[in-house]
Amino acid sequence: MSEMNDVKNYLIGLGASKVGFADVKGLASEFVDLPNGISLVLKIPKEAMYLVKEEEYEEYWKCFHAQIDKLTQIALDGEEYIKNLGYDAFALTMTRNECDMERLLSILPYKTIATKSGLGWIGRSALFVTPEYGSAVALGAILTDMPLDFDEPITDSQCDECTNCQDACPVNAINPLKWNDRLNREDIIDIETCGEYIIGQYKAGLGCTKCMSECKLTLEYLKG
Repeated sequence: MSEMNDVKNYLIGLGASKVGFADVKGLASEFVDLPNGISLVLKIPKEAMYLVKEEEYEEYWKCFHAQIDKLTQIALDGEEYIKNLGYDAFALTMTRNECDMERLLSILPYKTIATKSGLGWIGRSALFVTPEYGSAVALGAILTDMPLDFDEPITDSQCDECTNCQDACPVNAINPLKWNDRLNREDIIDIETCGEYIIGQYKAGLGCTKCMSECKLTLEYLKG
């Protein structure tokens, strides 16, 4: 499908690190009746991850939010591009896909679209993990009615027996059970304990990114 390839190449050209296509029929009813999802993955630059290692959180958050701004623009430009092809599209930006900070959950989780697109899986930490960048990524999406050839979903964790993220958690919120798409999020992480700690850290101008920075695949990305 040349149009689909054109869209993918366009999004990669704008700076997306990975792009995938998923069937999200019935999942997007909070927004628009569009059955197909385009998942966008943007790697977090290595220099930003080094700031995490140094606990320079103020500078890290500047870098991170700059990536979110970039991802938002990619999604909005992709929405316009698809509409110009004659289809409907809806960029699922963070403003539109408001996050419940107490539950640490968006209306339509980007991770759901990303795993359905086969771009990665959910780690023990409940973060999205890619083979190329570990969990050092930001996620976005576009919903559309444009015909797409869907990628093969990932339904089971591809983490090995590594427990780096679990060992690094300062509040022991990560359970030993590995993710699959038949589990609830609460089966792999105590989100109440995690959320309470994260919100407290944010209010103090800090952060909690140990599970992301200590992920074995994140560390491999930083060494590459």
